[in-house]
Amino acid sequence: MEIKIRKTISEDREDIKTILIDTQIFNQEEIDCALELIDIYLNNPSQKDYLIASALPPALSSPTGGEGKGERVVGYVCYGKAPLTNGAYDLYWIAVKSDYQRLGIGKNLLKYVEDEILKFSGRILLAETSSRAVYEKTRQFYINNSFSEEARIKDFYSKGDDKIIYRKDMPD
Repeated sequence: MEIKIRKTISEDREDIKTILIDTQIFNQEEIDCALELIDIYLNNPSQKDYLIASALPPALSSPTGGEGKGERVVGYVCYGKAPLTNGAYDLYWIAVKSDYQRLGIGKNLLKYVEDEILKFSGRILLAETSSRAVYEKTRQFYINNSFSEEARIKDFYSKGDDKIIYRKDMPD
């Protein structure tokens, strides 16, 4: 499926919130955190800490920002330069609407991020996730897209819930 990816606009917020809820992966605290980053991005256009892009099906996308009827956003990604680093970037969030998973949208969003950070001489992309079973597909997604496990911090989020950090080196 060919999709269009563009910078997130304020009209995308509710679609993204729906995606975060409907995937049934994220708990309320995680959803609130993701929405807080979206609000920072939307309300402070000059900030550079969080960069967010939305994926839209081709029929609903337009150069002016996606004027369409009904559902628009089917996925989104939030990323940014890791503070105090030379070319390290963090992938904070990537989520795709349940009905659109396994169609390559997540892979296209990831490719978008990689292309963007290469423009700024990015060297590595880091993604962290939980060891909880609900995140198994997420961990497999990273592995399938050439990330390798860089670190694991036992019991980080809670007892029995490790923080796993994945790394992908960008081409020179």
